Amino acid sequence: MKLASIDIGTNTILLLIAEAGREGIKPLFEMETVVGLGRGLRRKGILSSEAINTGLATLTRYMERCRHMGVQDVIAVGTSALRDAGNSAEFLDRVKREVGLPIKIITGEEEAGLSFLAVTQDLKEAGRRLLVIDVGGGSTELILGRDNQINHWTSLPLGSVRLTEQFLLSDPVRDEEWEGMEEEIRRLLRTAPDSETVPLMVAVGGTATTLASVEQELQEFSVEKIHHFVLGKDALAGQLSLYRSKTLDERKRIAGLFPNRTEVILAGGAILHAALDRYRCPSVMISCHGIRYGLIYDRIKER
Repeated sequence: MKLASIDIGTNTILLLIAEAGREGIKPLFEMETVVGLGRGLRRKGILSSEAINTGLATLTRYMERCRHMGVQDVIAVGTSALRDAGNSAEFLDRVKREVGLPIKIITGEEEAGLSFLAVTQDLKEAGRRLLVIDVGGGSTELILGRDNQINHWTSLPLGSVRLTEQFLLSDPVRDEEWEGMEEEIRRLLRTAPDSETVPLMVAVGGTATTLASVEQELQEFSVEKIHHFVLGKDALAGQLSLYRSKTLDERKRIAGLFPNRTEVILAGGAILHAALDRYRCPSVMISCHGIRYGLIYDRIKER
């Protein structure tokens, strides 16, 4: 059957339409829209009117696409921004009334489980210890496991939008801002679960795919070139140095770095680099399969 999943995050809203069956899923259409739903949330505690309206317009377009493609079931979830915002209920109510789409706000644990499910169903690394990391706009999930079994997980208040708004206030970024952010990332990562052995780290989410795009100097997004791309720790460090040295306008001229990611890529990349340090991983595999894939795999299991 034809299913669609929508992942409503702090920075982006993502759509996946796929043919789904017991044998797996076949992606038919994917779309990402940078909405910035959680921008300003740390300061004001609520979603802005502009973000709400942009989110509504985006979800309206997505539902029109679903109807056009004959989708039989749409699953939509909200993550960190909708967990934290004081006016989430208003947004959910308007989406249900105006768009006809019910949204479930999922917990950090559910978010972690869906990301892990998406990666394990894709890789099928039998017996291999995996660390799945999902660097989002408002939070970062780290999930340790083997095969289809999660051993440990955590959801940390580390996100590319959250840290940018908290620390990176100058253009270009000042050394003391960078150092303050790094210390906060290291402090929170110390609370993450340990791993006795060096795991295979797999990163999902827009930060990870953007870093892979920049490393390959892609002129346009290419799933074929980004999915399963292996990004070395030293290469990532080089990218972070590049972003730190440039203004936001100068970053827009970096090959592979799309304009809607220029502001938050430094914070997102710093989280990923610190996680590589924390788990002694020399590199990270990039995956294009995140929560939206996990939602469809999970729905298949229910049927």
